[in-house]
Amino acid sequence: MNHLFSVRTVFGVLLMASLIMGGCLGSREWTYPPPPDKTYLEVSTSQKIPANLVVVPLEDKRGNGVKEEYWKAAVPLVPHGVTAYDRPETIPNPERVDDVDFDPPRDFMRALVEEVKRSDLFSSVTYAESPDSASGDVVLRGQLHSTRWERRITTYLFGPFGTMFWMLGLPMGNTTTEVSLDMQLTPSGEPDNVLWSFAMEFEGREVDGLYYGLEDSVLSYPVALQDALRDVIRDLADKAPARVKRFLSTPES
Repeated sequence: MNHLFSVRTVFGVLLMASLIMGGCLGSREWTYPPPPDKTYLEVSTSQKIPANLVVVPLEDKRGNGVKEEYWKAAVPLVPHGVTAYDRPETIPNPERVDDVDFDPPRDFMRALVEEVKRSDLFSSVTYAESPDSASGDVVLRGQLHSTRWERRITTYLFGPFGTMFWMLGLPMGNTTTEVSLDMQLTPSGEPDNVLWSFAMEFEGREVDGLYYGLEDSVLSYPVALQDALRDVIRDLADKAPARVKRFLSTPES
């Protein structure tokens, strides 16, 4: 047990020292639209839905898995050390390189609000914490299934001595980020009456080293979301107008 603790401690010191020598890790906060362009999609639509849309936070259905095993890369002949989080924003004391500051259920839907507003698809678009806190004709809600963060580092089978390869510019490892969620458009007050639905999944992978890529892994979340929202808005514009108009024109029984 003491030997295992010493391996973790020594390798943790080496890892942090290497990152400090590598310079700034960049901002770890959520940014939307994503850098470097910081531009919205501006997806044009051919018809407008005469309805007021309310967008609410996603229902969080993610797991709670935590795996912190960077230290294994300090053992000679072991190829990788892996850290993985199902909810990366909730980890109390992550390594600085793994720090992700965002609120996915809210940040993702706030981004969608801005993109839908620019598409001019609905008469109005409002973000609200709950369907009952804002007046609207239809509600866009959903379930968040994954924002898994997994980072693998390698010391090229040389244990602590392998960190010298990082300083020479070889990759430290790679980061994989996942986004998986479902969305449903329903009439206000009728959450089970689904007028439109959409499922989106994305997996991003970034290679990083001391001098490159350490910020890109964090940016993969907003980049992934914006890329997926392009298809979301196009599908919504293609299918929702007729369905919403049909619902709004149907007399109440």
